[in-house]
Amino acid sequence: MKKIALIFFLSTMSLMSQKERSLSLGRTSLEELKLIGYEKDSTASALVLYEQANRYPDKNEDEIPRTDFYFRIKIFDKSAFDLADVQIYLRKNERLLDVKAISYNLTDEGTMDKKFLNEDDIFSIDETNNWTSKKFTIPNIKEGSVIEYRYSILSPYLVIDDWYFQSDIPKLKSEFKASILGNYKYNIKVTGFQKLNTNDAQIDKKCVYLDGIGFGSCVVYTYAMENIPAFKEEDFMLSKKNYISRLSFDLKSRTSYQGEIKNYTTTWKKADKNLKKYFFNNQISKKNFFKKQIPKTIFLIKNQLDKAKKIYSFIQNHYTWNGNYWRNSDAKLKKAFDEKSGDVGEINLSLFNSLQAAGIDTKLVVLSTRKNGLTTKIYPVIFDYNYVVVQALINNKTYYLDATNKFLPFGQVPFKAINGEARVLDFNNESYWVRLKPQFPSSVNLTVRLKLNDDENLEGGVMIRRTGYYAINQRRKLSLLTEDKYIEDFESDYPYTEVESIEFRNKTELEKPLSEIYKIKIIDENGSSDKIRINPILFYRLQKNPFKLKERNFPVDFGYTRKQNYSIVLSIPDEYEIYQVPKDIAISLPNDGGTFIYKTIKKGNNISLYARLNISRRIFSNEEYFALKEFYKQIIIAENSLITLKRKL
Repeated sequence: MKKIALIFFLSTMSLMSQKERSLSLGRTSLEELKLIGYEKDSTASALVLYEQANRYPDKNEDEIPRTDFYFRIKIFDKSAFDLADVQIYLRKNERLLDVKAISYNLTDEGTMDKKFLNEDDIFSIDETNNWTSKKFTIPNIKEGSVIEYRYSILSPYLVIDDWYFQSDIPKLKSEFKASILGNYKYNIKVTGFQKLNTNDAQIDKKCVYLDGIGFGSCVVYTYAMENIPAFKEEDFMLSKKNYISRLSFDLKSRTSYQGEIKNYTTTWKKADKNLKKYFFNNQISKKNFFKKQIPKTIFLIKNQLDKAKKIYSFIQNHYTWNGNYWRNSDAKLKKAFDEKSGDVGEINLSLFNSLQAAGIDTKLVVLSTRKNGLTTKIYPVIFDYNYVVVQALINNKTYYLDATNKFLPFGQVPFKAINGEARVLDFNNESYWVRLKPQFPSSVNLTVRLKLNDDENLEGGVMIRRTGYYAINQRRKLSLLTEDKYIEDFESDYPYTEVESIEFRNKTELEKPLSEIYKIKIIDENGSSDKIRINPILFYRLQKNPFKLKERNFPVDFGYTRKQNYSIVLSIPDEYEIYQVPKDIAISLPNDGGTFIYKTIKKGNNISLYARLNISRRIFSNEEYFALKEFYKQIIIAENSLITLKRKL
């Protein structure tokens, strides 16, 4: 009995030492309540005073991993009141324990007023078959409040969710602790530009006690950051997951108590086999089914490229994408084909099988979209991917195909798929990495010819010609609007413009440029006067600088190179003279990054002006950020320059 009692005592001590690393409520101070702002970021609407997660095997729950969470946040402004609305997501079979929350406010007497969360105010929501959530709102929130809450999650799974040191509000301190049994090995990665203040690993030899085996040891990891600035998103960036400071754990292996090792990530070859076995759900060998579904006349086409294009068009128009990405499982191609609707995996696996049925050399390509984040190449992974496209080799040329978007031409991958490197799965030989690139260049060309009439209104024509992603996006927009609604929206964007007629060319011929031809009248809003001022950049003028940050720690990623050309010929009547025209300008970005040219030519009663913007590189480093910022500033200045006409005496 004494031995049993001793073992229980030691186990309890070990459990308590792990629990003691978790925090209880009641740590808010009067000094925190008196804070009226954060000196390091005067724009902050709130400040995380302290947050912590502590993961450890719970002795009272058969060593099931338990994570205790603690948060203390200062609210400066009512725009941060939503921080008091807490939603906790739970996987199937996970349990939420010990939810407690307090709001603190300063009274007129300078004392602390507390309001506690009522247990009855915690609500459950069924999100999906595999996910639920718990939701509550911390009561009595005001400007100046401090909120403090904690909860625990008991999870039977080996997955450890990412811990985000950084968020959209600044933090004084963020800490993650984990006691991981020695028979579990994880790849641990810190992402982002902020530095760790604490990076510690120690051995706890009495972490758990196992009947018949004895004590088991854990590695106790502690990671912390202090004085963490808010992460501010901006245009032309990949997913913030690539840059925001966070901690990731990917399970590498597990050793059983009998000494058997199960590897979860070992080699890329094994990871690729796992993708085929578990993630494609036996749906990559359905070519016989699709051979019966594709019109027979398509298979009779002798030219391989023409045949592939017909199959691509058939699948593209047969399906409607349901908005879901590749779900890594549960693909049911026959059902999706019959319903004419599917997710990315179902549609592109249908394309893969159909091309295979036609004898075309095809492979599957898995990737992570721009919003999902970059895939790691440091060690083999299978869970980073959320998208799949098809590679086709035809006449010694490689094409990448995605049939989910009805406006993508053959060979053009969607913009969201241009995200670092993708993995081509070669199940017979060795898989490899490839960087997807646009098949078609992206450009917008505006040609404007206008004449100033006797009423001082401008009349004439406009032609807009789009290629690449500009054309894809515009075709999608046109598909959602009637012609009358499109004209109404155009006139709403340019209030003094009346569209008298419009013509579209190549709306459905996806590999050709999309053209819009307008006949317009622009009404003079100022009325009759001796001087007329006209901004010659009448359409699609750059209104604001996309680069506003004081500094940017992550690269600028345009995704693709682009050209925007604008030209206008303005004819003026004899009774006016050209008094002033915009100054010519020619600027360039360093390292052949791009150019902007703005030039005006006067010839008789005509003014010709052209503006050409060329972004010739896809990615710019953060060191080049200020050059980009100044470049766009100068474009805005140039595009706000005016032509002044003066009535002759």
